[in-house]
Amino acid sequence: MELSRTINSDKRYYLDENTIENATSFLQTMRVFNNAKIDLYNALYDQKYLTSGPLLDQAYPVFLKEKYKTNDYYNAVIYSAASGSISSQKELKKYYSTTITADLKTRDEKIQTIQEELDKKKAIKNSIRIYQKDGKWITPYPRCQLKVKGLMIVLFNKTIVKLDEYERNVEADISKLKTRLALVTEARNRKVKKLENIKNLPPERIVFGGKKLYSEKDTVGGAKFVKNKNAGTLQKASDEWKQEFFEKRHQSMVLPGRHTSKYGNFLCKYDGKNLSVTCIDGTTTVFHDFKLPRYNEVFRENFTCKPEKRQSLCYNFTIQRDKKNRQYLILSVTMKLQAYENSYYGNGAISMDINYDHFALAEIDETGKLLDQKLIRFNLMNKSTGQITNILGAAVKEVFHWCAEKDKRLIVEDIDLTIKLASRKYGNRKRNHHMTLFSYQRIASSIENQSLRREIAFCKIDPAYTSQMGKFLFMRRYGMSVHQAAAYTIGLVGLGLYDKLVPDLRMLSLLKTKEGIVPELSQETYKTIWARITKAFSGIQKHFFYRRIPYEVLEERTRPSLKTLAAEMKVRYMPKLMNYKNCERV
Repeated sequence: MELSRTINSDKRYYLDENTIENATSFLQTMRVFNNAKIDLYNALYDQKYLTSGPLLDQAYPVFLKEKYKTNDYYNAVIYSAASGSISSQKELKKYYSTTITADLKTRDEKIQTIQEELDKKKAIKNSIRIYQKDGKWITPYPRCQLKVKGLMIVLFNKTIVKLDEYERNVEADISKLKTRLALVTEARNRKVKKLENIKNLPPERIVFGGKKLYSEKDTVGGAKFVKNKNAGTLQKASDEWKQEFFEKRHQSMVLPGRHTSKYGNFLCKYDGKNLSVTCIDGTTTVFHDFKLPRYNEVFRENFTCKPEKRQSLCYNFTIQRDKKNRQYLILSVTMKLQAYENSYYGNGAISMDINYDHFALAEIDETGKLLDQKLIRFNLMNKSTGQITNILGAAVKEVFHWCAEKDKRLIVEDIDLTIKLASRKYGNRKRNHHMTLFSYQRIASSIENQSLRREIAFCKIDPAYTSQMGKFLFMRRYGMSVHQAAAYTIGLVGLGLYDKLVPDLRMLSLLKTKEGIVPELSQETYKTIWARITKAFSGIQKHFFYRRIPYEVLEERTRPSLKTLAAEMKVRYMPKLMNYKNCERV
């Protein structure tokens, strides 16, 4: 397995120092490159979405050569950058469609919940009206435990409230629910409209330099400058904004490579000490003492290896300013690094369950026996983006330190937290806030980096139903938390030990097919089996799985099923909670 990594050079190249030879031509190349990229992007956009523009009459190399006098190499590089922007917009449309679809599903569920609660309140109000008129109490809906005694009403918790007072509370609840339903429905309709626009309309043009900065042109350089309305100050603000916007639009350049080139790139050459870049005007810019702080040997081997083993090297150039307003160039190289294969798990593995505030780890041997457990906690609240990256990186580093200590490979779950967050629109606010701070991509990147540095292999598995398996099979047996049980289950799935994931034989007998055959638990069937079990036992809180599952009820019922077992568990362990949910509250 190969991992693509971008490594910055070991130093900054300041423009006011002598570390860059022919810096003027290079800066001009960056300006022409970005101007051409923006123009070509707009031409490609017009061609693709508006069926217009200069590319209808001529090819892009002709378009670039006539306007910017570029050669074939730079034409290919500029086209790659411009077409990449078009492709990224296409992928973003898929991303937005997926997230909005997940969001709509959650909103529909919320609308249904509010509507059901509203119907119950209306039924209660109707029953009260009938009782006040005819003196006959009609149960508003099934399993409602409200009782009426004279002019008083008895609630589920034996609280007695005046009937007229309770009626006013119900009317107030109805008004609130109607308002809430209208707001959620309106928000849903806006999302539907947005989804239709994403699917049917072309994407908005990219504003190179940033939309936020571009919008400041309407305030003549931004709000920070408009306090003093002196004409000279406003002109200065406008000039400063133009300079800042220009630098943002021209601050970076990417030169992708080709493996057919002797140096892995037709425009960049490395002689073992200096990096030479061919400019658009034909001159050469030299960056003296170029070196990578990491994987420098892999980088240098690319120039001495056989042609069939040579890889393409992508060079990235970015202009930035330091605190003293000095401009400098950052050089980086993107190349492929060989990851360590996940072929050997003969001595077991370390498995990890990823959560928004901790990592749960489990050590297992080759037979699936649980040997050790570990919990790595972290706090991302009130932290900046850089701090979050550092905290997660330190936590992943600790994970690999434990792997090195145990001399075992790592098995992790492969999840999409974007969809997860979108589906929890109306969930716990604190948890959702944590999820917005949490980035699985940062963790995935840190895992890949640590794997390369520590020379420890890792693999990803589908985490579907691992938490449910852990709840049923291991929480009570080992006295562990649901997250540690999930980590243990992830390890068993990663090692292919599906025989360890078989539910109780009495439960397994309830999963017979129409032909009366009990399915065998395999890689193909275990997800289907656990999907049925999860659906039947939904609504039971996880801590109730520390108790015994009442299998004895199966012998008392003529037609036992998973639903029968789940219902008995709810009645036996959750009677107060069930009454609380099924009855009205003031």
